[in-house]
Amino acid sequence: MRLDRSALRVCALLALPVALAACGADTAEGDDFYDPPAPDDVAIPDGADPGLPPENDGADGALADDASVDAPVDAAGDVGGPEASVGAVVDARVDAAVDARVDAGVDVQRRDAAVDVPRRDAVVDAAPPRCVGSASGQSSIWTCTADRTARQRCVSGTVQTDRCAHGCEVHPSGTDDTCAPAPPALPACARQALLAWGLHPTASDHLRCLGVASWRITQTIGNAAASAGTHARDGYVNGQPYSAATDLSVRGLSAADIRTLLSRLASHGFAAWYRWPGHDGWPSSESPHIHAIFVGAFMKDSLRAQVRDWLVGRNGLASHTTYTFTTWTAAQRALVRALFDRYN
Repeated sequence: MRLDRSALRVCALLALPVALAACGADTAEGDDFYDPPAPDDVAIPDGADPGLPPENDGADGALADDASVDAPVDAAGDVGGPEASVGAVVDARVDAAVDARVDAGVDVQRRDAAVDVPRRDAVVDAAPPRCVGSASGQSSIWTCTADRTARQRCVSGTVQTDRCAHGCEVHPSGTDDTCAPAPPALPACARQALLAWGLHPTASDHLRCLGVASWRITQTIGNAAASAGTHARDGYVNGQPYSAATDLSVRGLSAADIRTLLSRLASHGFAAWYRWPGHDGWPSSESPHIHAIFVGAFMKDSLRAQVRDWLVGRNGLASHTTYTFTTWTAAQRALVRALFDRYN
């Protein structure tokens, strides 16, 4: 029996023994191979040796005796010939599909090798770095430290610190705090003996530089009732007591002279007021004088409160009203503030 070509292609997709049996191949009992007959239109002379049939090239005809059923698959994924097997078709198509998905970056696993492509749901976003101990918290705005010696900010999880040699100045929320500029220096004054007992040595030197005579100093350390304790001792220098507060007589001075003296006192590190009876909160029953505090020395709390008043233009008395007799320049206030912050 001769097999049809299309039928033979179908049979090639099955296991060879089963395929031949299912398609009704006519084989001699006990024969292991099928020997195709010669074409009908070829006459074979008696006694002639017909020879072996030509090799099957896979393009046409019946399946060759020694053909392999595991032939490769062509580029289109079709069976490359009748000798291809179902297993080869499946393997080739699976491999081609896996290769395409791997090339496209899809997370797949090949049967023979795992492709390590992380899944989106397996990626855990790392927490952003955070600043620890910054005066600004997590903000990038420069912020003064608690001791006002530096300012800090947080940038990309890192604390940046800027040291302030002359202190840190606080500004409104949402704006950078700044390092204070170097304060104006006190004028140079030669060290000499005290003008009066109870003065701080540096205060005495600067009063002498201002031309203040010893007779004009009416009180250093004292307990006058009108002073309310502000002239009590503040400390010791070289074993000698001092008060940072000093009272000066205004005898013989005009209002203009007093204003000039108050200005010069500020330039030498003194916060001072003219106590004019009946003005700026000073009782009319009290005597006139200049009340001066040297801010370049340690002082008691009551004097600190008075200096804070002076820095904002108030009278330094219990009423804390605006001082109207005179004003001071920004440079003079900056000098007094810097000295005050340094020593107090």
